[in-house]
Amino acid sequence: MRLKVIAIAAALLVAMPAWAADKVTVGFGKSSNAMPYFVAIEKGFFAKNGIELEPVVISANSLMQTSLIANQIDVAIGLLAVEGMTGNLAKPGSINYIVLNAQSASHRMEQFVVRQDYPAKTLADLKGAKLVSAPGIGNVAIAKAALAEAGLKEGDYTLDQLDVAQHINVLKSGQYDGAYTLEPGGTMINEMSIGRTIAAGVIAKTILGDPDANAYVSGSAVSEKFLKERHDVAARFAKSLAEAIAFINAHPDEARATLVGNTPIPADIAAKMPIIKFTMVSDLSEKDTANLQAYIDYTAKIGAMKATIDVKPYLVAF
Repeated sequence: MRLKVIAIAAALLVAMPAWAADKVTVGFGKSSNAMPYFVAIEKGFFAKNGIELEPVVISANSLMQTSLIANQIDVAIGLLAVEGMTGNLAKPGSINYIVLNAQSASHRMEQFVVRQDYPAKTLADLKGAKLVSAPGIGNVAIAKAALAEAGLKEGDYTLDQLDVAQHINVLKSGQYDGAYTLEPGGTMINEMSIGRTIAAGVIAKTILGDPDANAYVSGSAVSEKFLKERHDVAARFAKSLAEAIAFINAHPDEARATLVGNTPIPADIAAKMPIIKFTMVSDLSEKDTANLQAYIDYTAKIGAMKATIDVKPYLVAF
């Protein structure tokens, strides 16, 4: 009798159609702010939760934004909050964040560095310096605001825009005295003894008044169509990222290793560079949400957005 039951069960299993994972089209850039995505792939969290990925590399945030609005992708990984909320100004509800990424002095991303032999220890010491900034109105505005807070006015320094990948070369050659740069450039400049960091957590200090505050400036977002029409799939995608974030917090060194191969970051730099803070929207505190709102209000004030917007309707907790 037992053998008969086993045979019937086996026959039923053979007759059942193969279970297929749900496909999700994901836009991402090859940078460290996509770490939860890389971890979720390499540790098998997406596969475990029934998600099959259709990855699309999108380097420009503006293209990531338009692709999400047009439903060409279901998820955008590492989308700047300015781009996401600007998209919601144009089409309310089109971009919905499920993860937010914070940077600060301890979760370092943006920072001021000076070349090794330049005699500056603080931003106030940059009077007369020739500086270069990561490009874009947001980066330049933050750099100028930080320098103004340190007592420097425009004319006390020069500030040009240049792709972050070029910051190492122009500091090494002495063409510029310092830079407002981003990771992994900051770590590379320090590790190669080309320069040194004199101020980190610049956004947090300038906007929130505390370099150690969590300045939420980017994150992972889903399209309106994906959220509404395939909510269960979106929930499983979010669960995969949540598991990845828990892994990052518990095993930061292993998490850093996923940057090697997934990004252009060399292994020796990936092993040493700081990790920004990744937070599921479901785990945000009221202060965290207020910090994001303060950032969006500030970017509108400096003209990086046409107007500010209430961020709360576009934060989705799973």
